[in-house]
Amino acid sequence: MIKWESKALDFINQTSRWDKEKHISSFLAFSISLVKNLLLADVALQLEFENEHSAKVKNASPNFHNGAVVNPDPVRQLLYRNAFKTIYWPEFPADNPLNDQLEDLLCAVIIPINIEPHNSLILLGWSDPQDFDAGFQDCIETIRLRLKEILAQTQERLYFQGIAVRFAAILHSLPHAVVFINNDGYAGWVNQKAADILGLAGPGEQLPAILSDAMTHLRNKAMNTEDIYNTAIQLFASPENTISGWEWKIGGESPKTYRVSCLPVASQRISGRLWIFEE
Repeated sequence: MIKWESKALDFINQTSRWDKEKHISSFLAFSISLVKNLLLADVALQLEFENEHSAKVKNASPNFHNGAVVNPDPVRQLLYRNAFKTIYWPEFPADNPLNDQLEDLLCAVIIPINIEPHNSLILLGWSDPQDFDAGFQDCIETIRLRLKEILAQTQERLYFQGIAVRFAAILHSLPHAVVFINNDGYAGWVNQKAADILGLAGPGEQLPAILSDAMTHLRNKAMNTEDIYNTAIQLFASPENTISGWEWKIGGESPKTYRVSCLPVASQRISGRLWIFEE
């Protein structure tokens, strides 16, 4: 006798231990493949409703289903008729709108996953008869809740990664050096201009300790270190203090004067200081 409760717990445990270092876009594909293996299905795939006129197959196993475009209207009507609850098909109905995806199969389960802006369904199919008993259905409903969390997490992470890419491109194109140091002590960021000024290997994420050392090294080359030090005391007297037009006169073979601004950054997700060096 199959222990469906153990299958559901195994799915939750394995998706909870998923390697977070991997790209988030692979998380859902991993999860759908895991469902297929745990439930011994022959086909598992995601159908994403991209817009009013198109639904596309993604994260399919076997992967030859990927990229197929499905007319979304009959599928949506099917979901509406079933109140967006999981659909269990021991046998396929005559008006099955997913014939191409269920070819050579005998039974299937359709799991709606409603996450805006792009709702999806997960389809599982078997080539042998299956007993969709109460234990199996409880297992599916537990997996459905976890899949909804996974899909929401995937969409959120991809959205914020897209924002990060756009803003990084903007900040890298600025003519000024930009340095951000997070108050958490673990995160910092520089654009290419700042990396050049601070003698770092390249732009992007940097540990705050590395950025602080690099900025200290730059400050120590200044010809007005006492003025810089006195102004720094006033700046850091309060986390809300800001400064602009602060001159750092750097000596050496190619003397330069930087007009430095330092601004506090505070939001629900992040807090720190933004440094801007203008030549």
